[in-house]
Amino acid sequence: MCPVTGHRISIVKYLNAVPLAWGILQGPQKEAFQPVLSTPAECADQLSAGTVDIGLIPSIEFQRIKGTRIIPGPAVASTHRVRSVILVSVMPLWKVKTVAYDKGSRTSVALSRIIFNDFYHTHPDFRPAEPDLANMLAQSDAALLIGDRALKFTEDNERPEAARQKPLLRLGAEPLQVFDLAERWRFLTGLPFVFAFWAVREGFKDASVVDLLKQSRDYGVANTATIAEKYSAELQIKKEFIQEYLERNVHYYMDRTCVEALELFYEKAARVGAIKAARRPEFL
Repeated sequence: MCPVTGHRISIVKYLNAVPLAWGILQGPQKEAFQPVLSTPAECADQLSAGTVDIGLIPSIEFQRIKGTRIIPGPAVASTHRVRSVILVSVMPLWKVKTVAYDKGSRTSVALSRIIFNDFYHTHPDFRPAEPDLANMLAQSDAALLIGDRALKFTEDNERPEAARQKPLLRLGAEPLQVFDLAERWRFLTGLPFVFAFWAVREGFKDASVVDLLKQSRDYGVANTATIAEKYSAELQIKKEFIQEYLERNVHYYMDRTCVEALELFYEKAARVGAIKAARRPEFL
């Protein structure tokens, strides 16, 4: 029988996070925690405020939340192409002066700044916006899309029939260009990219949650077909596409290479001014 910890846990609503929390939402760990469904930004804010004990936070927020520590093991990462964190542009990236970004995005904004700095030696102006692609591109040269909206856009543009039709959107005479940020990071560093992980509030000491959260992840990874079936209708994305995405594009293990990648990300984020200074990852 699974122990009941009573700990409050903030869970990200995006599809890519579902396997990590599947045991808590639908499986053996269902009674172990008190779950709250949130956006990534809300998870970070709740953990920072101490209204939850554990949160699935954007990786950049580890640097901004005092005293937080990382739960070892589970993560939302990608070893190559992620498909759900993309820059969509009406021009080559080296020409981009302005980027509209989803207000719920934090880690991806820092990653974008690194990509622009390290690839092109440019520093575009980033502007918060509602996550509507047409409106974002009406006011900026590029748009940063994350999560389920980005995945839906990717699916629409990867379908065989899409190649035979006009691009999904044109501004003037120019078709859109799409850049996968995890893929760009891999090309730049040779490493995976870690988008999010479980973290605990300052002063939290119950190490028993480590195994519970690993078990929840393992239950989710073993049930991607069920997850795909459940979320296909809600997201209007084919279940086969969802299952492939969860199994091939998202990596759910904070292994040694991911820790190395995380350290490098923090160093680069400090270099571009996304954070004041980089502190090394600390684990529960």
